[in-house]
Amino acid sequence: MLSAYGLRDGGLASLGAAADCRGLSRADVVWFDLFDPTPEEERAVEHLLGVAVPTRQEMAEIEESARLYTEAGALVMTAVVAQGVTEGRPRRAQVTFVLNAGHLVTVRYADPLPFRNFAAKCARQPERHRTAAAVLVSLLETIVERAADVLEGVAAELNEIAATLFLDDRERGPAKAETVLRSIVRRLGRKNVTLAILRESLLSLSRLVPFLRQGAGGFLPDDDAVRLKAIDRDIRSLSAYEAQTEAQITYLHDATLGLINLDQNRIIKVFSIAAVLFLPPTLVGTVYGMNFEFMPELNWLFGYPFALLLMVVSALIPLWWFKRRGWL
Repeated sequence: MLSAYGLRDGGLASLGAAADCRGLSRADVVWFDLFDPTPEEERAVEHLLGVAVPTRQEMAEIEESARLYTEAGALVMTAVVAQGVTEGRPRRAQVTFVLNAGHLVTVRYADPLPFRNFAAKCARQPERHRTAAAVLVSLLETIVERAADVLEGVAAELNEIAATLFLDDRERGPAKAETVLRSIVRRLGRKNVTLAILRESLLSLSRLVPFLRQGAGGFLPDDDAVRLKAIDRDIRSLSAYEAQTEAQITYLHDATLGLINLDQNRIIKVFSIAAVLFLPPTLVGTVYGMNFEFMPELNWLFGYPFALLLMVVSALIPLWWFKRRGWL
């Protein structure tokens, strides 16, 4: 779908869907938004602006030279954006920004939250969205703000997991404890996937912003340049926060696995003690189960009770010894 945005009453407003750009001139449009575009829509924008729009395969390339370059006087920049975090299915989405002196083109095959919320931001601050560069800077601000919100959500859930592991003193049965710990491992795995996507997103943005500041210096207003500097600082601070959060995930994952190992060791300990306790009675029973012709206890009236008593005593002595040593 191709959506066009232009200036109306001093602010950015939608000009509606324009599949083939007929009826639009270069002066009418500030921003072309290509969402899951058809080849016809891509060709229409390329014909109108004289700039080649990257294909989906080109957007997926990871080398920096394929994500940040200049073509026909326009800056072509591809960033990674996290999507699906709210739904619990985080995944990567590539967004390409094509910027020249008067126009911005965004190419995307997903609908991340920053784009869905951008119209409301334009309505709140119409004076900040009068040029293509200003629209791009606002989009980058929205993407970074969303990344910060996701990081805050991950940190809050990690604090909740830490409280469950270390501060919750409620006694749970073995089955309940195993269920809780298994659930925590899965939650930590999902948070790690989210963090990996955010890390890639922040890395792509940390390269995009300096490239934009350097390449768009000729048509980037001073106010937008100042906003880009603030975005650059925010990205660096979020990257440091992300590294700290990643370390916390690693620690909680190791701690959870340690607790699981402790529970497993406790189970093995019970079986080991049981095996030791039954070993002496088994030895006594084995001795009196031998078929020798001469065994004095075979003809003794109290031979059978004596053997049973000897089995019980041989089991109680190791039990007493374990308790004395503090092993039980």
